[in-house]
Amino acid sequence: MTDIDIEELCAWARESGDIALRLFNRARAQRKADNSPVTEADVAIERILVERIAARYPDHGIIGEEQTRFDITKEYVWALDPIDGTASFVAGLPVWGISIGLLHHGVPYAGLFYMPLTDDCYWAIDDRAFLGHQPICVDTKPEHAWESEDWLAIPSDAHRRLEIDFIGKTRSLGSAAAAICYVARGSALGAVLTYATIWDLAGGIAILKAAGGVGVTLAGTPFDPATLIDGRALREPLLFGAPGTVDSLRRHIRVRR
Repeated sequence: MTDIDIEELCAWARESGDIALRLFNRARAQRKADNSPVTEADVAIERILVERIAARYPDHGIIGEEQTRFDITKEYVWALDPIDGTASFVAGLPVWGISIGLLHHGVPYAGLFYMPLTDDCYWAIDDRAFLGHQPICVDTKPEHAWESEDWLAIPSDAHRRLEIDFIGKTRSLGSAAAAICYVARGSALGAVLTYATIWDLAGGIAILKAAGGVGVTLAGTPFDPATLIDGRALREPLLFGAPGTVDSLRRHIRVRR
């Protein structure tokens, strides 16, 4: 296995966060071919992260949201989302961050997600997950113990695509990585995503997995990140949570017909 310096990754993420904060509430979005927003902060941060990773890990591949494609068939591939939650970033909302994931043969190996406005840094390596220096783990309470204050992270298009029958609350955060990390820390009971790419997921899933969580499709099959390593998007809904939780949540979430 390769040696990863988490402190170095944190330093890169904070450097990237400083760039984002200087542009926060001032950034203007343009539209990419898929109609998703991009700002100068996204482009600048991806450029810096690619430079840092390529210099430090020259034998690794890299894929990033802003068009980076470099040796993605390598044993180790980094997946970068320079600002996960760009629409929230542009709108002046607080939930967005820098997502860095490392896959080994397509399997999440290490991950980091840094939220500059809250200074929260989630990270995982060697099957250990942390928020800062505090170990984190998923909420494993069984369905009969769910309460009205428990919450489920949902995508912004949930009202159009999903029917949800859940005893607790739902919250759309605007960032896939943040939603997964809130599950990993045991704050959210679960999370559902309706559109996912490898740069959205790689960092967060590494953290979730190390915190005892899993990701499955709404049909119940295990989610395999390797299928997205070429940059394609998965439009089938995904669920994240403790193993027993995702099995229970599947009974309360349906795709609208």
